[in-house]
Amino acid sequence: MRIGMRNIKTGLSVFVCILISFIFNRDTYVVSSITAVFTLREDMYNTLRFGRHRVVGNVTGALFSIVAIFIFETFGNGKIVQLIAIPLLIVALIWFLSATKNYEGTVGGCATLLTILFMIPETQSYSYALARVVDSFIGMFVAFGINHLLPHPKNKIMKQAVDNFEKK
Repeated sequence: MRIGMRNIKTGLSVFVCILISFIFNRDTYVVSSITAVFTLREDMYNTLRFGRHRVVGNVTGALFSIVAIFIFETFGNGKIVQLIAIPLLIVALIWFLSATKNYEGTVGGCATLLTILFMIPETQSYSYALARVVDSFIGMFVAFGINHLLPHPKNKIMKQAVDNFEKK
């Protein structure tokens, strides 16, 4: 079994996400790397299509985490508040993404909401949620860039065939 081009592009995308995090001294590269892995597809069309769904899901999940942070600041973040608020927000998030026909963004949105809520440092709240949205965009744009720079081999062959045909 050989290592395919999509596998190489995925590894390269994670490398670039980590490198960007190191260069710009970002807190974490978890969300950007996961977004790049989930966004990168076999070709640019599917990468763009899935990337859009992924980012809409992630941004919506982050916005719902801001609602959760507001609830926690208002009512406290004790066990009872968390036990009620988090599942209700998950249900509302899934409903919202389904109502807007963004089904493919549902898992990413839920993961973003839960990641922000469970990993948020005590000293940060809204800024942490915003930083995770930025990380989602980093991962998405890295996947777009890698897929653009290293297109699917069949696309190169097709482009060469069209170019050769046009020259004749």
